[in-house]
Order: sequence, then C-alpha cells, then structure tokens
Amino acid sequence: MKQPNVAVYGSRNCPDTTRALQFLDSHQIAYEFKDLDESPELNAYVADLNQGKRVIPAIQIDNEILINPSDQELGSAVQQAAAERP
Repeated sequence: MKQPNVAVYGSRNCPDTTRALQFLDSHQIAYEFKDLDESPELNAYVADLNQGKRVIPAIQIDNEILINPSDQELGSAVQQAAAERP
C-alpha cells in the first residue's frame, strides 16, 4: 500500500494529539509532526482550518483535513487516501 502524505498539527501536551500519534505509530504510518508549542506561528493556520478555532490535532492527509478525528476516522482516511494514490 502506498502511503499518503500525512502532517499532524498539535501539541505533545494534548491527549488527543498523543492518541493520534500513537495510532499512526502503531499502524506504521509515516507522518510529519508540527508542534504548535515549538512553532506558535502555526496556531493561526490551524485556527483557519476550523472556522477560527484552534482545535487539535489537525491532521492533513494529502489534500484532506481532519480536525481531532477518532482513531476509526483517521484509519479510514489514511486507507482511502492510500487507495487513491497511483
């Protein structure tokens, strides 16, 4: 299975971000982690993704954005994006 491009915007202090990272790690899905605590300038970008609210994690899978997805939603989105890859 070809893997999609995955970027996770979040904080290591956020339980939801930690859960999403653990899910990705346990399923051996490569991702780029963008820590909002280390790069606070990304907060505005994350807020723009969610009608002005900073809700994390915000996960970009190819061109799709998920805001604080459940493990099931995250897994489905990764599988769908991988299936659509040439």
